[in-house]
Amino acid sequence: MIVEDIEYSDKYNLVKITISNEFFYISYDFFNDLALSVGAVIDFDLYKEILRENDFNRCKNEALKQLSYGAKTSFDLKKKLKERKFNNDSISRVIDFLTEYNLIDDKAYVKSYINDKSRINNWSKGKIRYKLKAKFIDDSLIDTYLDEISYDEEYEKAYDAGLNKKESVNDKNKVYRFLASRGFSYDIISDVLGDLFKWKMLLFIF
Repeated sequence: MIVEDIEYSDKYNLVKITISNEFFYISYDFFNDLALSVGAVIDFDLYKEILRENDFNRCKNEALKQLSYGAKTSFDLKKKLKERKFNNDSISRVIDFLTEYNLIDDKAYVKSYINDKSRINNWSKGKIRYKLKAKFIDDSLIDTYLDEISYDEEYEKAYDAGLNKKESVNDKNKVYRFLASRGFSYDIISDVLGDLFKWKMLLFIF
């Protein structure tokens, strides 16, 4: 195998080399270490090294592109990269690289996710926990930031959701099932139902 062409890609900050009509992207440091030139003969061992470096750089560029669309957990990013058929070695190296430069941070992601879903989307703590567990986030990390949601905040979300449901069905059991399906806790639901249907309890007493 022979090096047929060498180009410098400012767009990717990589060196593009052509070997036997195939294109490979390698870092400048790797290129300088190899001291390659047009016409150089590549043996199989060196070819494997170039393949590995090429896959890593393509994987890294794909990861950066995915992150440009929005923050992701390490699990989400690994899943995306696996879908793009990058090998496990490249994915692990890329995750380590991104973590080292704080380009992915599961702790910051979880904090932001919980804040947005609770205060903007009005999700219950139960629903937020379920969604984060699906991303294989550690329980202790989830609990750390879920615990920052006060009882009053959680109650207000449940009360507003329950009130809207009550206006359409006005049935305590149906409102209970509705709130439970939204992931609110038994204690929160009990307190909300006690307030929403207080007039029925008073009628029962008298």
